[in-house]
Amino acid sequence: MAEVEELLKEPYHLMGSGSECFAFESASGKAVIKFFKLDTLRPVYIHRGIFREDHSAEAGTFSKHPWLSIEWPWMRRLIGMRDFRLTRTFQSIHLAYTALKEETGLLYLHLNPTTHLQTTLHLTDSCGNPFSIDLDTARFFLQKKAVPLESHLARCQPEEAKACIDALIEQILSRCQKGFYDRDLCNRNFGFVGNRAIEIDSGSYSLRESMQEPLHYKREVYFATRELAAYLKINYPEIEPYLEEKVASLLCLRLSELPPKS
Repeated sequence: MAEVEELLKEPYHLMGSGSECFAFESASGKAVIKFFKLDTLRPVYIHRGIFREDHSAEAGTFSKHPWLSIEWPWMRRLIGMRDFRLTRTFQSIHLAYTALKEETGLLYLHLNPTTHLQTTLHLTDSCGNPFSIDLDTARFFLQKKAVPLESHLARCQPEEAKACIDALIEQILSRCQKGFYDRDLCNRNFGFVGNRAIEIDSGSYSLRESMQEPLHYKREVYFATRELAAYLKINYPEIEPYLEEKVASLLCLRLSELPPKS
């Protein structure tokens, strides 16, 4: 907590936003704080919840929204989609914080109102406008600042890039060996803290013990590296064979036997 408290004394500026969070970087560049998007009328809730997926049964599981008193089926579908996605994200982050701190760089998780932080965080938006948040009332998590995978590779010499590939595969295997599945494997979700690979996006995990079995963790490594292989082939063609050889070795295949990229 001493490290966390020091990081929360710093001002933070907006980096950007993803599907579930707004991300702010600390002034020192050591950490990122992410606040969950909790509004109700998000477009994803409307077009998925009302027109594509029915999660009415989930309405009220996350919060007792006053709109639930309105007896309109589409309202329950809207609130149900919100509660389904927030619950799924919170469960994933909690799993990551409990079992995958090293693999995700998570430092602190705050999902419920508290009174002990007694900290007001100072923030600036993309236009430089200042504002502040009482952290005891907010839902957020604090994470080590990572250099995105592709940006990190751009800084590396060939041998360093190979070491990065090794670290990335080790990160995926470590997560699988702990029995966790990730439904969102793509380059933008991985980054590096020093020489250690971490997964920047921690909102897509679920517990699945079968991931510990060779068939499943080998398949996970294969699909997790397909986008990277295509990226390397275009940008760093001298490194791409190394990745493919590592994956083929893990799969116990000859390089020519790897399935074609899709």
